[in-house]
Amino acid sequence: MDVNIWNINKLDIILDFVERDYGMRIDGVNSSYLYFGVWKTTFPWHTENMDPYSINYIHYGSPKSWYAIPPSHGRRFEIFASSYFQDSKIWSAFLRHKMYLMSPTILKTNGIKFDKITQESGEFIITFPYGYHSGYNNGFNIAESANFALPRWVEYGKRTRLCKCRSDIIKIDMTTFIKKFQPEKFDLWKSGRDVGCHPEDPTRKFSAPL
Repeated sequence: MDVNIWNINKLDIILDFVERDYGMRIDGVNSSYLYFGVWKTTFPWHTENMDPYSINYIHYGSPKSWYAIPPSHGRRFEIFASSYFQDSKIWSAFLRHKMYLMSPTILKTNGIKFDKITQESGEFIITFPYGYHSGYNNGFNIAESANFALPRWVEYGKRTRLCKCRSDIIKIDMTTFIKKFQPEKFDLWKSGRDVGCHPEDPTRKFSAPL
């Protein structure tokens, strides 16, 4: 589309560097993705690949119901999910597979904080870095979504936990982002000495992986 205003495919955000610097367009990440939903179709609990923001817009049709866990409770949710699903014994980042459903009633019973919101046609939903979310469609709809990032995302992207059991998992080379937004940490990062905490998990310090 040639429209530059309210166009999810033209957000002019820092993920555009992926295409500018690496020549890569990744559907649903730095270019938008179109979704067709029908009654009761669901999206399992997940965060976005590399944990950026996401934006979703319903162009037409029935609402979407969303459940969202605050980023500050994301690690607590991962620990609980690890005790709930046996796959955690095989894959450390198993929630990256986007296959796991869990009733909000179970979360409430176990003290996992979450919010619920209904997105109507013509409305936007934005999720934040490391914000787990899930939901379902209330009927037929057409929605468009993409990931986006602001400078504060760089620390999340550096310290994200990736699935290592699949070769097709989406990864973004952080080199260009650290050079542009954290130049004072670039040499430390390249040498494996950029030690710090994940922005939402201050309990564990580790070197940001290359």
